[in-house]
Amino acid sequence: MAPLYLFTSDPFWITVGFGLQGAFGGALYSQLPSYLSERFPTEVRATASAFCYHQGAILGGLVAPVLAYFAINFDLGYAIPMLVGTVVAAISVVISLLLSPETKGTVLVAELRVA
Repeated sequence: MAPLYLFTSDPFWITVGFGLQGAFGGALYSQLPSYLSERFPTEVRATASAFCYHQGAILGGLVAPVLAYFAINFDLGYAIPMLVGTVVAAISVVISLLLSPETKGTVLVAELRVA
């Protein structure tokens, strides 16, 4: 979807492409809490899930300065760095989904034993 609006100067395609990517890309954030809650043991589930979830917000704050750095210092414009960032993010999501364990039907219980 990104090349649809990053490599054109037509306002119509910029608006349509950006809107579609925003609409479908936003769906990822609704799945993250349930995905992350299955990755960690019960004892640390809330803390670890919140930590991982908020790393996206922290690292996401670096996107604008990094894009501006590459766009200005390497004479790339904003389209190429945005496309590279979009592709890398999409690939990392697919890899993490493929490598994560399946928890369907698994009972998630506490492993902590108090004597």
